Amino acid sequence: MRGNQQHRYLLSQLVPSAAQAHPDGIAAVCGTESLTWAELDRRVGQLATALIQVGVQRGDRVGIYLHKSIESLVAVHGIVRAGAAYVPIDPLAPTATVETILADCGIKVLVTHPPRTKGVEAIQASVIAVGLEPSWDEVATLEPSPPSNNLADDLAYVMYTSGSTGKPKGIMHTHRSGMAYALMAAEIYQLGPDDRVANFSPLHFDMSTFEVLAGVSAASRVVLIPEPYLRMPASLTTYLAEQGCTTLYTVPSLMQQMMYRGALGERDLSSVRWVMPAGEVFPPEPLLELMRLLPHAKFSNVYGPAEVNQCTHCHFSERYQPYLSDTSSPSDQAVPPVPIGEASRDAEVMLIDDDDGPIDGPGVGALIVRTSTMMAGYWNRPDLTAAGFMSRVGPDGLEQRWYRTGDLVERTDAGDLIFLGRKDNQVKVRGNRIELEVVEASVGNLAGVEQAVVGVRGSDGEHVLVAHYVAAPGADEPDVNEWRQAVARQVPNYAVPSAFEAVDAFPLTPSGKIDRRTARQRIAEPEAEA
Repeated sequence: MRGNQQHRYLLSQLVPSAAQAHPDGIAAVCGTESLTWAELDRRVGQLATALIQVGVQRGDRVGIYLHKSIESLVAVHGIVRAGAAYVPIDPLAPTATVETILADCGIKVLVTHPPRTKGVEAIQASVIAVGLEPSWDEVATLEPSPPSNNLADDLAYVMYTSGSTGKPKGIMHTHRSGMAYALMAAEIYQLGPDDRVANFSPLHFDMSTFEVLAGVSAASRVVLIPEPYLRMPASLTTYLAEQGCTTLYTVPSLMQQMMYRGALGERDLSSVRWVMPAGEVFPPEPLLELMRLLPHAKFSNVYGPAEVNQCTHCHFSERYQPYLSDTSSPSDQAVPPVPIGEASRDAEVMLIDDDDGPIDGPGVGALIVRTSTMMAGYWNRPDLTAAGFMSRVGPDGLEQRWYRTGDLVERTDAGDLIFLGRKDNQVKVRGNRIELEVVEASVGNLAGVEQAVVGVRGSDGEHVLVAHYVAAPGADEPDVNEWRQAVARQVPNYAVPSAFEAVDAFPLTPSGKIDRRTARQRIAEPEAEA
């Protein structure tokens, strides 16, 4: 039964539980390879044995230095079964970044493919590389280990993000927070053994935990999408149809690629029952187009920084139904943005002002979160941990720990929470405070615009807003005056961009989201880009 999850405490118990209930069911698929739950359970146990034999102990951090593959799923669960915490590292990251993560997290063992072993040794000679061959070779001769005797508050994984400075910082999640997220997500999206969850995100991107943790907790089939497909939208949509995927959880940028360049409307995706955009603001007009292409699916907006996993969601299919009856919205009635929704189970959210006081009614403030899915802190950075949390006294008189998201959110008169942007992305132009993401959403909503980024250009006190945009395929040459008028219906006049400049494409982060920091630098310094 969907959503009916047996209560478990450790991530290392997920695969054995699924294998016991569904030994012959398909657990994972990647390209032409697949494993049953019984096969996955055995491989996970064998890898745990191999790690223990090279000296891995409970509490150690073990790196995963793999391209997406079935072995990457084995690595996640093999490491936690050995009692260690997994640390995914982008295999395409610069050598300096890999070196920083290895040194910062004290990683002495890496799970990797043999062809990458020499590269690992060149990075850090003291690291032991445990190689995984497609045939499993030496690891396949080992007896599987049972799950280690961890406690719920033991470290389960460390997810490195670049942060606002570009220096990697490690987000620490325990078995307790990881399991709380896995069971919560499986319940919200009613995951079960019949589901085939599409894994778009690489392991080093926090959205991957939906498939590799929540999906596994529900014994759903994990469909790992080969990385080359993510760069070929037509091949990607074909693969999703062939695999009969039931959930699509990824960033709006990739969803738009599938719509505009992947012939999404020509594929049989009747198997898709739930679509969950996350990680970026999805402009309403392209979102409506996606809903028209998948009329049978439910849609939910998912919000939550990596530090807290998912903490709010908005099931918005019914809310947008009035706008789906026509192929275009009335020009004098802007489609409203999708709220980030209500607090998920075991979560509480609050808006606070600049003095950390609560904002009880409608208004704009910084969002703070308290949830069972919250991180323990930042690895080896007590300063960041102290700055990232705040304490409040609850109604029971006990101290509560809240995470500062750094996001600006508006609570409307109707009680909806609308994401406005990062607090540090608020700019001032001619004395007016402007949230760049709000303007980007309005530009992205224009007919003929596929994606948009807005930034500031100028010097000597004369600053203006400039919008860069990627045109949708087949779009006509824009009437800039009409665009300005359309944007002015959604934002104040002082927030209407002074110029609209077409670009071929935006830079992307390794997780597939638009790299807005780099894109805004290009807006600010167009001569340097030229």
